[in-house]
Amino acid sequence: MAEHVERFNPSKELPIITYGLPYEDAIANHLTSTVKRSRPYLLVSGSLSRDTDVVDRLTKRLHTAGVEVAAVREGIRSHTLYADLLPILAEIRSTKADSIVVVGGGSLVDGAKVLSYASANGVDSHEAFETLAERSGSGGGHDVKSSEIPYMCATTTLSAGEYSSFGGATNERTHQKHLFYDPSPDAGHRVIVIDPRLTLTAPPSVWLSTGMRAVDHCVETVCSRGPKPEATAAALQGIRQLIPALLRCKKDANDLDARLQAQLGAGQSMKGVVVYGVELGASHGIGHQLGPQGVPHAETTCVLLPAVLKYNARVNTDQQKLVLDTLWDEPIVAEVLVKQGKLERDTADLGDTLDVIIRVLDLPRALSHYGIGRDKLESIATLSLKDWMCKTNPVPLETVEQVVQILEQCL
Repeated sequence: MAEHVERFNPSKELPIITYGLPYEDAIANHLTSTVKRSRPYLLVSGSLSRDTDVVDRLTKRLHTAGVEVAAVREGIRSHTLYADLLPILAEIRSTKADSIVVVGGGSLVDGAKVLSYASANGVDSHEAFETLAERSGSGGGHDVKSSEIPYMCATTTLSAGEYSSFGGATNERTHQKHLFYDPSPDAGHRVIVIDPRLTLTAPPSVWLSTGMRAVDHCVETVCSRGPKPEATAAALQGIRQLIPALLRCKKDANDLDARLQAQLGAGQSMKGVVVYGVELGASHGIGHQLGPQGVPHAETTCVLLPAVLKYNARVNTDQQKLVLDTLWDEPIVAEVLVKQGKLERDTADLGDTLDVIIRVLDLPRALSHYGIGRDKLESIATLSLKDWMCKTNPVPLETVEQVVQILEQCL
């Protein structure tokens, strides 16, 4: 396949999306020609480093392009802990790396964004991270410097964080996850490399659950308290690509066309937030605090989204119906909903419909799966209220009782 390059945001030159080339060729070409850097810090999935030749192939290809690798970090823990980021920051500074290249999943992508932002702001401790989080705030940009080190990503999952300037990182001492936001139009992300063959290395559960995370981006965009027509159109296109592709991947994990469609759909899922400024809701806001409790980032969607939709249905039924109609209009989806879910188009709501899809994908649906019981709901709710995406939920979440009401449906 010939290389295809397009702008993620039609009105901005960067970031660009590239697909059609092997990941190592795309990274080498665009690091030198688009990003214009020559001393990258490689942030690579631990499993890829241990179990595949991904790092070897990439470093050899970079060498032939005249690129000197500053250092290689093999993996970080889930939820992007401060304790993992601090030594990487020190190494980026000591090796004089001029860019970051990610090959792997969502925690690494979050890591690259937070590292670029933190490096520009002199972060060197837990306390400095907390200060930066406070100054970033919900809208970003309070007495902070913009990212200086550009990054590019070749991802193995579908969470789609590589498209935004929002990066999540967790203070493992307090178990609270913070969102860091670089508001600069020149924030660090430059190139998104799509290679469906690279995604074959992701465990099936990770691939499918991160796909549902991208679906969550789409659904909360359409069902936002402030929907925008262009954002809704992109999100519905993402749903049309993502869910049929995930069902195909469940049947045949080696279906490369399905994987490519899922990756392209994941890109569509982020346009509402990044390009059009649509606000997301409680599936994201509460989900950010389930992660530190042991729920994998993407699986928070599988647990929360149906319950959040049912809670919000009182105010956005018409928006939810747009998603419902899109799902039922896809033959492969409709067949699953009828044959395996025993649903009827005229009576099923969106929460029940997504519940069926999540179960067909064999993904977890309950907090109890992770050992989270009723005794932890209040503390999770208290932390969730600090997340601005709970405030921008279609039904604003302002009390612990509201959040607990949603969480109780997820036990």
